[in-house]
Amino acid sequence: MPELAVTAPFGFNFDPVRFLTAYRAVGVTVAQFYRNEQKPPTVAEALAASKAAGVPFDSIHGVFGFHLDPSSPNAEHRAHCLKVYDDEGALACDLGGPMVVVHPAAFNPGMRLMTHEEAEASSAPRWAHLREFMLRLAEIGQRRRVVYLIENQPTNCPLGHDAAKLADAVEAVGSPWIRMCLDTGHAHMVCDVVEATRRCARVISYLHVHDNDAKVDDHRMPGDGTIDWAAWAAVLRQTGLGCARMLEVFYDEARVERLGREGLGERLRQACAL
Repeated sequence: MPELAVTAPFGFNFDPVRFLTAYRAVGVTVAQFYRNEQKPPTVAEALAASKAAGVPFDSIHGVFGFHLDPSSPNAEHRAHCLKVYDDEGALACDLGGPMVVVHPAAFNPGMRLMTHEEAEASSAPRWAHLREFMLRLAEIGQRRRVVYLIENQPTNCPLGHDAAKLADAVEAVGSPWIRMCLDTGHAHMVCDVVEATRRCARVISYLHVHDNDAKVDDHRMPGDGTIDWAAWAAVLRQTGLGCARMLEVFYDEARVERLGREGLGERLRQACAL
């Protein structure tokens, strides 16, 4: 049975224990560790919060942003990224969830969304660099026994908007230590989520689940945007995807508690084919 997961935010305006407990009440059983790099918890603090909420970690969201660009044309910078994700792999093992989500590129300046034509042009020369990075990352994964999950992006990054091409690139690496995290909200902004899920299913080992209006990446709860969740649930069943469905939603604790009382658990079970 696929597990329902949730992001576990540390160093933000959330109480991690209350946050995780609210989600556990609607069916969440595991969490993906996610921290503010400026205010990170210790491993002991993170594990204590996880234990208090009764929600263990199955993975971490690797660091990302303007400063990390795994498909950069600069070989020295790519080597730096490899060192960073080697360390992230060690952290994932310490937390007990040996999977790490990796963005394939840095954010554009100002997180500017590009047109489709701009995104295609910017990504074209980067695929070879990403392949070289993933091949070396696979070696780290094998050594650490950690699976690295490459995540599709909207067009605010110079590579990653084409989920199907990203799936092909992941598959071409030919390693069980390099897989894909399909993000529904990101996909919804650039393509058909159902088709993207079907096209990428063979390499998907994790799902980031959230909704939006196809224009702004604002991480809404499933059903609060314009994704067709019934159709998405159907393709999950058709493809037999058994990986975790992780809610990447940052509603405050009180709102989640209220939604739980209003039937959120059943809504999520239907949307995520659980």
